[in-house]
Order: sequence, then structure tokens, then C-alpha cells
Amino acid sequence: MVMAILGINTSGFHSSACLIVDGEIKCAITEERISRVKRDKNFPLKSIDYCCRTAGISEDEITDIYIGWNPACYMYKSDNTLNEALKDRGKIAYLSMNELSIAKQEQITSIRQSIESKSGSWDIHFVNHHEAHLSNSFVSSNFTEADFIIADGFGENTTGMCGSVSANSINVLSEFKFPHSLGSFYATFTEFLGFKPNGDEWKVMALASLGDPEKYYSKIKSLVKVSDIGIELDLSYFEYYLFFTEHYYSAKFVEQFGQPVCGLDGLTQYHYDLVAALQKVSEDVIAELLTNLHAKTGSNNLVVSGGFFMNSVMNGKLVNMTPYSSIYIGGSPDDSGISIGAALYGLVYDKKHNLRMDLSKQNYFGREYNTDEIIRELDKRKISYNIVKDVELYAARKISERNVVGWFQGKSEFGQRALGNRSILADPTCDKIKDIVNASIKYREGFRPFAPSVLEESQSKYFDNDQDSYFMEKVFMFKEGVRDKLPGVVHFDGTGRLQTVSKEQNPRYHRLIQECGKIYGFDIVLNTSFNINGMPLVESPADAINCFFQSGMDYLIMENVVVKKC
Repeated sequence: MVMAILGINTSGFHSSACLIVDGEIKCAITEERISRVKRDKNFPLKSIDYCCRTAGISEDEITDIYIGWNPACYMYKSDNTLNEALKDRGKIAYLSMNELSIAKQEQITSIRQSIESKSGSWDIHFVNHHEAHLSNSFVSSNFTEADFIIADGFGENTTGMCGSVSANSINVLSEFKFPHSLGSFYATFTEFLGFKPNGDEWKVMALASLGDPEKYYSKIKSLVKVSDIGIELDLSYFEYYLFFTEHYYSAKFVEQFGQPVCGLDGLTQYHYDLVAALQKVSEDVIAELLTNLHAKTGSNNLVVSGGFFMNSVMNGKLVNMTPYSSIYIGGSPDDSGISIGAALYGLVYDKKHNLRMDLSKQNYFGREYNTDEIIRELDKRKISYNIVKDVELYAARKISERNVVGWFQGKSEFGQRALGNRSILADPTCDKIKDIVNASIKYREGFRPFAPSVLEESQSKYFDNDQDSYFMEKVFMFKEGVRDKLPGVVHFDGTGRLQTVSKEQNPRYHRLIQECGKIYGFDIVLNTSFNINGMPLVESPADAINCFFQSGMDYLIMENVVVKKC
């Protein structure tokens, strides 16, 4: 009998689904990639259907469903009444569960449900949010044991945790209790600067490179205190936990840091210095927590997860600023990865499946579209195209001629970062390319950097670091001798968000970069996600065509099919 496990994220951020069949991740996708609604929060019904069709199984073959949010934390009181349940008798299920949980008169730790029909049944399990984050990272790391730190905006009633983990057990040594949240701490400054909290934090991270972190370090550091392996915020500066208030920051915050910014024109050097201090405080808090954790365990291995660790600048410094020699982050530490983590938690910790994954270097968990499907979509729209034999060499030549290329190949990547299958590519040696791509293709702020995709065997030539970064999850310093030669991918402070490209994991993308290196002398290509501002990453050929004609890209290459703008 097939063991088919479905993982679901319904946390309110990046709804997603993941399907594991007989111990292998067969498919995973975020709902926004299919619905085309950015940060879609709806229940991931489209994702579930997509995963089943891609894996070639019916929904009736699913045996277990793991959801990455545990309602057991909320069972101490009931919001339902019998009168409401009698008006809508479907609510009897919730009323009964609430009331029986209260009658138990002790903390409820887990809830399980089942749904049965003529065609079969599903056993439904609820996983603690931060344990799903942890499982996503640890099970993919190939460690037999490790310490962990999880940090985000919030889970059920916590905002993160520290401890140690093995394939058999999770040992939580400390939980960060809501509302003391590192994710919301950072998000408050995001909103203060005029950006969207819990969505635009990478913009703040990019701006931090323009400031002096020492100027306002002490003012910001006073807002957060580390106690052993716990954190505590001065809540008088924050109101994100008062859900009826308008802003994340309080009147005291405004009194301390000035009036909130309205629009990019309102940003000054003061704000750059402020966020530079924010970034450094965030890094120092994590370093202190991890130093204290290591003192308790002595482990050399560390896994991290949670939306707070989408901070690639901090991630690139973790090895140097902590006692850990081996650190794994993974491709989707944010809530999109909860579906994968919930499914892996179910497989390893609930089903006790002895899973030994290799170190994960890729997350191509979507479906592949063949040439016939691509051509049908182009023919339907009466769009001219050419078929090219050596598509990698062709693309490299077009990129070296200063064209911007939409690159659509193989299975789609999971999560928020394009890793060479749904990417927009350009020549990093062109001194104007960053402005061109930001202004006429991505339609986004000009200060935001682009990532360098670099061959695995060549990255030591360009970076002052020997760490790999397969998921574009770490920022490193470029070597001085190459910084002025790669203006398209070098940020203001001389750094780049590295994507390590493995020949084994993505031979076509690897070869394209090789051919670029032969032409312009650097085994690097500028890589940004195949979308425009406000649009989810493209998933299908139809999405790619739509995005191509809405932007200033010059060529669209889907498998070996080429579309050129006249």
C-alpha cells in the first residue's frame, strides 16, 4: 500500500502544500504560484490538486494529512455556544471538541481527526508550527543530531524556540513566548520605514548596507534583552500584539525614533543608519543566543528556520559569529516551507519512518512542462517562436550581448527564490544592467540588489568565503579584485547573495553559466526571480508569456523554444 502524506500550511502567510509518497517529496508548491495572487492566504486547495496531479495519485490515495498549526493550544475555552451550533449544526464538531477539551481539566497537547467517505478516509494531524519549521530544516540537513534555533513573527503562542534535535526526538530547551518576537521586532521597523511588515523585510535588509550601524546601536539594542537562551522585548515600544491597533509601533517608538516614513522620498541617511543598527542588533542577539545554547550542548551542528532566517545577510555571518562549524538553513525557512516541514514531521516523528535524506541542495519540487505544452500555448496566442538546438549556448550569447533573458526550464522551484528554473538572467559585467532590470523589468526600488549565480567549482575565485549557498540563502563579501568588474551583482557594501550552482543538481543552468564564462570571463550570471513587482513567481508557460510581455525582457527561452520581442 502506498504511504501518501500531505503537508499543509495555513498559517496566514504563503499557503502551500507538499506531497510525500513512500518517503520521497514528490511535489510541493505555494498557492500563490497557481492562483496568481501574491502571498495568497487561502486554504491551499489548488496546491493540493496540483500536487496530486503532478505525483500521479488521486486525493483518495492520501492516507495522512499534517497541518503545520496546532489548535490544541487554544482548546482551554470555547468560542462556540450550543445556540450557534444548533443554527449551524456543522459547528457541533467544534463545540464538542472544545467542551470536551475543557472538561479534561489539563493542558491539551494534540488533537487528531479523521474524515471518512465512501472512497476512503484521511487521518488529520496538527503539528506545532515551530516543530514543522524545525523538521523542514533538520530532516533535509543530513545531520544525525544538531542544535536548533527557530524564530519568526509568531506561532501558536510562541515566537520561536531553541534546543537540540535528532532523528528520534526534539528536545526544546527554551521557547520565546508571545509577544516577545524577533520577527515582529524587525517587522516594526519595516513598517516604520514605509514598507509592508511581514513581507518587505528584505528591502530593509538591503538598505542597511547604506548606513553606519554604530550610530543608533545602543538605542535599538535597549529594545531587546537576551536572557540565557531566551529573549524579551521592551513592549512599551510596540503594538503589533494589540490586534485592534493600526500600527506595529507605539507612540513611545515614534517619540524615540521620529515620524514614520511616507514613501521612498522620505528616506534619509538617518533612516539608513537606523536600519544598519537594526541589522547589527538582530545579528548580535542571534549570536548571543547561539553562543549560550552551544555552551549547554557542545554540538558542532546547527539548523535554523523560521521567517527571521530569510535574512540572508545574517545567515552569511552565522559560522563566523557562533561556535558552530556546520550550519544548515535550507531553501524555505519562511512559512511557505511549513507544508514541507509538517509532512516531514509526520513521516519521521509520527510515523517513525527511518528517513535518511542526502544533504538537500535543491528544491525543484514543481512540475515540468514539455515542449509540446509550451508550443500549444504559443500557438493559441499566435506568437512566433524558434526552436534552438543548443539552448544553453544560445542563451549565453544573448546574455553576453546585454539582452535580458527569461529562463524557463524543468521543474519549478519551491518558495520565494528563483534558482535557475524560473529566472530572469542578465550579464553581471554590464555597469547599467542593475538599473535596467530594476526599472524596466522588475519595476521595483533601485536600491535592491540582484543575486549572482556562480558555478560550484568557481565560487572561491569570487568570494571571501568557502561556504556553499545552494538556495541563495547567504550573503558573502566579494573579493576586492572582482568587485568593480561585476557591477550588476555587487551590492553597495561589496557583498552578493550567492547562489551556488551544482552541475549534478541543475546541469542545464550550470552549462549556461559555463558558456557565459567562456564569453565574458566570469562564471557568473545575474539571476532574479521570473516575475515583476507584485506578481508571484511564474509557474506555467502561460504565466511566463504573460510576464514576458508585461516587462522589458528581450528574450523568453522555455525549454528549447525561443520567443523574441520585435
